[in-house]
Amino acid sequence: MVFIFLCSRLLILQKALSHYTWRVPELLHRLLSYLEPKLTQVYKTVRDRIGCVLEDIFMFDVCLPNTLPTKSPHTAEFLDRTLTRLKTLLAGGKDIHVMEEDGVGVQDKRAQAIKLLITVLKWLMLSSVDYLCTPVLQQLEILPQLFKIATIDNNCDELKMDASSCLWLFSQGLLYPNQIPLVLKILHEVAGCIYWHARFSVLPYLQSVVFYNLSIIQSMEQSVEDVRALVLRLLEDEQLEVREMAAKTLSGFLQCNFLAINTSMLNHFEALCKTKLPKRRRDLGSVKDPIPSVDLVKRHAGVLGLSACILSSPYNVPTWMPQLLMDLSAHLNDTLPIETTVKKTLADFRRTHHDNWLEHKQQFTDDQLVVLTNLLVSPCYYA
Repeated sequence: MVFIFLCSRLLILQKALSHYTWRVPELLHRLLSYLEPKLTQVYKTVRDRIGCVLEDIFMFDVCLPNTLPTKSPHTAEFLDRTLTRLKTLLAGGKDIHVMEEDGVGVQDKRAQAIKLLITVLKWLMLSSVDYLCTPVLQQLEILPQLFKIATIDNNCDELKMDASSCLWLFSQGLLYPNQIPLVLKILHEVAGCIYWHARFSVLPYLQSVVFYNLSIIQSMEQSVEDVRALVLRLLEDEQLEVREMAAKTLSGFLQCNFLAINTSMLNHFEALCKTKLPKRRRDLGSVKDPIPSVDLVKRHAGVLGLSACILSSPYNVPTWMPQLLMDLSAHLNDTLPIETTVKKTLADFRRTHHDNWLEHKQQFTDDQLVVLTNLLVSPCYYA
């Protein structure tokens, strides 16, 4: 019952100080000094309570342009000290193991660092939920590690869930213009990670960052180009799931006019689609196909790019769409997964344009309509 006593004391102290708000910065400094050695608590309940207290301590650390810093404890200084203690853990590649809450045994440095990280993540989650604040540089520095922790299987479900929650909340934060290039640089680094789950999670994070900071990023030409380069890079990823998520992300950016469908982009996808595939081979006695070749990945990336362009206009037919549909239909008999992508794209096109088809069909020539009709209604399409 020790943890109940500790939590009760912290709760009483937190409630008492909350009535004085910003008027007692010296007490907040003393409380932070008292809590820092205790951030590696064994008991989860105590760690959660410490995270709540840290939220109140740094509540008034607000940095506005052309203003003096507050006298309250500063988030950046606290994170500098914390990241120093986490340096060994974040730089290591070992699996994460957490002690049981019975407190038996002596915790080594790595176990203490893991508990410290869990406590810090609890505080960051609460701060992101309750206050509309811009992340400081030190928070952005731990992003690469959060992507790895959130996506790699380990025996620490609490840490994995907290890392995922932090990523989700961080992606919705408002950024200053000088922070956007740093965030995009970090996402480019994670996109080169050896873990495909981490590369996959970059794309939902990028979607949230762009949509929550749309007006700011659109005013920065280089940042728009960086986003475009990142999506096109992941569109050629060796992992199928990453490529498909990149196609969905690209389609969303095109649909909201964040990225434009121009001649350069279409020529890029057309060139990828023309990549020649090697002859299909299968070892005798083997049931599974070999790992997809680089040529297959590039060809599939081109088809996914054309698919993203087509699906970005679900209720109209721009002038470029008929020819893209014809180009896409040429890959209907390609090997998997290209064939699947083409069939799904054609099915989605038919579903979204069915209601106004009498109007939309005017954009096609007679020859194109014949080809499209054969594709959409032929028995081989539904086989």
